[in-house]
Amino acid sequence: MKFSRFSVAVAMSSALVVSACTGADTPADTAPATAGTADSTEDAEATQTTEAPADEETETATATSDAAQTTGDAADTTAGADDAAVTGDAATTTAMTTDAGTADLSVEDAEQIAAEVLEDRLAYYQADDDEREEALELAYDRSAMEAARGVMVLRGVTGDPAEVEAEEPAEANVLAISREDDTPEQLILVQTVPEDEVPLLHLMASEDGESSNFRIIWEAPMLPGTSVPTFDRRSVGSPTQDRGAGDLAEAPRDTLRTLASYINWPQPDETPDYRTHGYSPAVRRAAESQAAAVEGQATLQERNWLVSDDIRTLLFEDGSAFIMGSLLRDTKFTVNQGAVLTPPEAFTVFADSDSLSQEAVLRTTIMVGMRAPSEEVEFKPEMIAAREQLIDAWGS
Repeated sequence: MKFSRFSVAVAMSSALVVSACTGADTPADTAPATAGTADSTEDAEATQTTEAPADEETETATATSDAAQTTGDAADTTAGADDAAVTGDAATTTAMTTDAGTADLSVEDAEQIAAEVLEDRLAYYQADDDEREEALELAYDRSAMEAARGVMVLRGVTGDPAEVEAEEPAEANVLAISREDDTPEQLILVQTVPEDEVPLLHLMASEDGESSNFRIIWEAPMLPGTSVPTFDRRSVGSPTQDRGAGDLAEAPRDTLRTLASYINWPQPDETPDYRTHGYSPAVRRAAESQAAAVEGQATLQERNWLVSDDIRTLLFEDGSAFIMGSLLRDTKFTVNQGAVLTPPEAFTVFADSDSLSQEAVLRTTIMVGMRAPSEEVEFKPEMIAAREQLIDAWGS
């Protein structure tokens, strides 16, 4: 399975840990997955989402390593045009009231806000060291902020992200706008297709609804072989499902908690029937490799848990849900008596330790996007996007 270098995904964190414990120079598989470019109709209200094609390695891993992913689901996951009947009138730029509801923002305002936030995002990666933290606070919040900070902390080890050399921010394709409800928070889901052609999804939020307070609170590349189904018209807005299950098969937080348990190591005996497009096999292989690398010197345990405050859910037009949330993972090596681990630079940039005789812990933030079924639309819960980023390390 392939992930973009920017995501610093499963393979990258695996390589860091293995080299930390063995001294081996095992580079990550950082070749980007391929994907088509965003396909938008001429209708300003119509948004065609982008599909990320599968690669052969992902399909093989899915078929051989993860039985939960070998069966197709009957749900329609192809992306379609968004309100193609609306063309060139005020409905494309002004929030429109219908029987379904009203969007929190007009399409025009959402597109302008998205473009400005992406400019701030690029400014962060290009900021001077003494200005970077201030720039970070203008672009990011929550777990996405910690991930962005981690990228730049590790730049001396992993290299500069592509954004450092970019001449302009990627073009924003607004996929969904939250619908008005009794909460002040407003959401904009945006897709960009950077130069490496791995489509990125960005969730922008303003807690108080002020346009100047939108920040990226979640972002992740689409997994190979996935696509984003159709949301309600952007002028009408997409409903949110923040608490409880509503009309969904289960509450969004329960879906993500199940995923967190699924990718623990050692893996639990009972595993959910989720489609992860190669993600869970990649996590499993990484853990197996790390455990084997330190056999006789240390024992490995990985635990993942849900960041409850980071969950956001937008409903597709068919009533199924796109759940976006964050997990934290601690990869812990308990050192055997008499053994000593020598950490690499990727560890010491977070923790100034040149030898570890008791334990080594690496903390990773994981941002995942999952499509979840409703009571009326049945299919296997499916991962659409995932990103892993090392954000801290410590030991003794």
